[in-house]
Amino acid sequence: MNRQTWKGLTIWPATAILIAIAACPIAQSKERNDANLTTAKVGALLAGRYDNSAQVIRGKAENPAPQHVIISVESTQRADWQIWRVHMDVDPEVAQAAGSDTSLDAVWAMNISRKAGDQSLELIPYSLTPSVDIASVKASAFDEGQWIPLEACMLRGDFGASRIVVQVPPDEMCVAVTMGLGGKRAFLPNSIERQGDWLHVQLMYFGKPWRVNAQRVPAGTSGI
Repeated sequence: MNRQTWKGLTIWPATAILIAIAACPIAQSKERNDANLTTAKVGALLAGRYDNSAQVIRGKAENPAPQHVIISVESTQRADWQIWRVHMDVDPEVAQAAGSDTSLDAVWAMNISRKAGDQSLELIPYSLTPSVDIASVKASAFDEGQWIPLEACMLRGDFGASRIVVQVPPDEMCVAVTMGLGGKRAFLPNSIERQGDWLHVQLMYFGKPWRVNAQRVPAGTSGI
């Protein structure tokens, strides 16, 4: 079976990602969509810094053990746009075995909208233009022209005043458009659930779907 690597991390074929999306649907929200909830309020509910330290501590005996992930969702000067940063600290022993760096990063822009008619929530991910340095990306100076839309990977679902549940439909179009992303496509969220202090995001880890259970933490709080 063909596979790709990103900084040494093994990334399995796109078909595996498609199967994983279809096989691991997230729970449907019991809240009805709130037509009065603005995109700004949806963005405010998503925004924050989330850390899965508790998941890492509980899963130390698992194989493979969960790695430390921090997901930062940053508001921009435009209410319908956010910057999503995914940072993974890879255990040195795992990194050595995989020939990988001990930290991996991916950044995405998310456009928040609602579908006319049923008012369902839609999040369209955007990938950073290759010519733009990831280190230069600042939410406070968001420039839509620096991003490439991945409309086929739109996350769609339900939302209420306190809960958001969205996922990517299991079709081949998303797989096709992400082929050019290389290994970082493993860090493209294919399902998101936000409720209370928790953000649950499904990524790909060692070729399998992995649900990151991250808790919102105050700015400046360190992880494990």
